[in-house]
Amino acid sequence: MRSANEISAMVLKAARGAGLPLGCAEELARAAPVLASTGDLTCVTGVLELACDAPSFEQGVVKGGHPVQAVVAWQDLTAAGVKAKLECDVEGALLSALCERVSVVGPFEVDETLWVNLSQFAAKMLVPESEASRLAGAGAGLSDND
Repeated sequence: MRSANEISAMVLKAARGAGLPLGCAEELARAAPVLASTGDLTCVTGVLELACDAPSFEQGVVKGGHPVQAVVAWQDLTAAGVKAKLECDVEGALLSALCERVSVVGPFEVDETLWVNLSQFAAKMLVPESEASRLAGAGAGLSDND
């Protein structure tokens, strides 16, 4: 069982590790507990595997690109009063979760394999430790005597 905050934090780290821009990663993290509450959290790993291509805006239509980036761009345009349509390959559950402005509370059951996959994406944003990095001030240095 995972709390809504724990799920959001892991999805945020995984999205950043997958290369999503910070704002899009935050939107996906906000939507993650909603997806978990409906049992649709598994769609997140598929979205994280996609290339982070920016959508285009042509003749009032937001087209293509990464699904999260496309939905966020469409929402921003709509909020600015621009009449825009959305044409991208985004799963219905993900679109609903990204558009909903609700907070859900857990705990939620999260498949362990899914959690490991998210952890692997999150690990991509970490820098491997080395002797040189410790000498340069990372971590506790050579001697941890706190």
